[in-house]
Amino acid sequence: MPEEIMIISVVAIVFGTALTALVLTGIYKLIKAKIDQGNKGSSGDINPQFFKALGDFKKNTERRLANLEEIVTDIEEERYLVDDSEKPMPEIEIEEEEVRSSSKKDKEDDGNLRNMLNE
Repeated sequence: MPEEIMIISVVAIVFGTALTALVLTGIYKLIKAKIDQGNKGSSGDINPQFFKALGDFKKNTERRLANLEEIVTDIEEERYLVDDSEKPMPEIEIEEEEVRSSSKKDKEDDGNLRNMLNE
């Protein structure tokens, strides 16, 4: 029986070592592939078509934003003109001193709200 245990132990050690070597080799290859891929991307190749398209996109976007801003300002100006012409300015009524003093006697808790709307 000790011979069988010895054989099983040796076989387990060999397979364990082979499996560990296989896993470590795979990890090494993955790391190397990632490093090589990173070096390819930073090689400095500049695609002029990409930058031209990017510049055109930027110009078009700026032009569209300028047009939208003009439209919005025109609409706001029209709204202010329409609002100002339709609504007359309300008149401010100033109470006489006698009315103020009598209203203070009637209402002690009204605070600084003397000029209320009389409607």
